[in-house]
Amino acid sequence: MNQIFDIFIIGGGINGAGIARDAVGRGLKVFLAEKGKVGSATSSWSSKLIHGGLRYLENYEFKLVRESLKEREVITNIAPSITRPIPFIIPHSKKLRSKLLIRFGLFLYDNLGGKTKVPKSSTINLTKKYSNILKSHFLTGFQYYDVQVDDKKLVEMNIDDAKKMGASISENTKVLNANRIEGGWEIILDNGKIIRSKILINAAGPWINEIVNNVIKSNTNKSIRLVRGSHIITNKLYDEEVAFTLQNDDSRIVFVIPYKGKYSLIGTTEVNVNTPENPIISDEEKTYLINTINNHFIKQISQQDIVDTYSGIRPLIEDFKEASKVTRDYVFDLNIDYSNSPLLNIYGGKLTTYRKLSEKVMKELNPYLAIKNTKNWTDKKPL
Repeated sequence: MNQIFDIFIIGGGINGAGIARDAVGRGLKVFLAEKGKVGSATSSWSSKLIHGGLRYLENYEFKLVRESLKEREVITNIAPSITRPIPFIIPHSKKLRSKLLIRFGLFLYDNLGGKTKVPKSSTINLTKKYSNILKSHFLTGFQYYDVQVDDKKLVEMNIDDAKKMGASISENTKVLNANRIEGGWEIILDNGKIIRSKILINAAGPWINEIVNNVIKSNTNKSIRLVRGSHIITNKLYDEEVAFTLQNDDSRIVFVIPYKGKYSLIGTTEVNVNTPENPIISDEEKTYLINTINNHFIKQISQQDIVDTYSGIRPLIEDFKEASKVTRDYVFDLNIDYSNSPLLNIYGGKLTTYRKLSEKVMKELNPYLAIKNTKNWTDKKPL
């Protein structure tokens, strides 16, 4: 192939898809390779929420929460067919977070993102509402809103729009080698094709350092922690179209979310793992999620009530904290060498902030591409 692309992206998850769409919409020539189907790994095994991350406030990640809340509004506007606001109920437990702390957190959550169509939070009397669902010792609760999303469809919609604008998308395609050449990269694919590109972006998610070490054969001082998040699915535990944010004694939270009309989606867990391959829920994770339900709900469940499960791997930036306290923010690792062949490795990130991440990638790479259209646009064009 004689064509020289501006950007070659490894990875067809939400970050790769968002970057491809943003870049091609600015007039850049884009090639994306995904070793499986787009959106088939981490991006489609989430809790299926576009959310600000209420619990991130406990880790003082105000910048991430603000950005996420703003993006919640944007994504709801540009993808209304696959998003819907849904109320979440936090049953208050006297032995865990205080009412004052929860109210203060929800005040910040209501206001950090600026103007929003999503309703504000409120305090509710659980003896008058949801007493048919929750155990009788839960007297007070707090209601706030976040947004449900079809996560896999969000990836596919970004990819489809990128294709319409001229991006080359190659699924079921592995990158075997990526070699620096003068002024760019030569990328060898497992289908025999050789692609040339000015810039290489590694958006491989949990496989990012595998690509760095074995495909690009480069160096990075960044490391990631692989954390398995698992969900169980049961027949719906209640009829109301409301989700629950359940607090555990270990300070973690578990969501219970209406799912596909007739199910309840329950998760997630956080288990450190050594490999991104074939994540499968453990019996311990099932027990943890079941116990969380049984500690809160009148209706008791067991492993026999599980109709399906799924697990995904989150690539979190290693900062040697507990898994629940590791940041969900993203970090760029830009590598430039003597041949003027930029390599951008993308570490971390979350579904909610993919679009903003893509804009920042364009800003980061502008000095090496002289992008003519520097105006951000993806917050206005519907998917």
